[in-house]
Amino acid sequence: MLIFPEHIQLNKPGLRGLGELNRIRAVSSKIEARMASLRPSDEARINNLTYEELQDLSKIVGIADFMVCKYAESKDMHHILKEFAGIISDTAGSLDSIDDDISELILSAEDSISVVKDMHSTIHEKSDICHRPTGNSPINLTNSITQINPSKYQQNPQGGVVR
Repeated sequence: MLIFPEHIQLNKPGLRGLGELNRIRAVSSKIEARMASLRPSDEARINNLTYEELQDLSKIVGIADFMVCKYAESKDMHHILKEFAGIISDTAGSLDSIDDDISELILSAEDSISVVKDMHSTIHEKSDICHRPTGNSPINLTNSITQINPSKYQQNPQGGVVR
């Protein structure tokens, strides 16, 4: 939403197009009011902005209004500002494109994760390790058959080694 600060003096000597600027502002506010009523998503977007983002946006709009008023008669500045606005528009378009690409990547990643989870559950269901009953096995790795410290290798009470 464009906000035109009222503190900028529009009655500077030599400022041509004062009536047009006022008419542009009036039409702009009517258009924005109508757009706001048609697109509630804009309101939701604005409501999702942080305080800092709102401050930055307000500063940009205020500077834009100031520049238009100050350099209304300068053709060179008009062309420079037009190029700058084009750069900003291109950047916004690029950000939208990046956002779309990221959304596609997220969907692809979620699909891949789903496939991996399905494969994991299929392998788990078909695996006989989980379903094999545990019984007495001839191989028992928890109890050693060979004693580590047999009594014949231990020292006798006199301090000698028994062989």
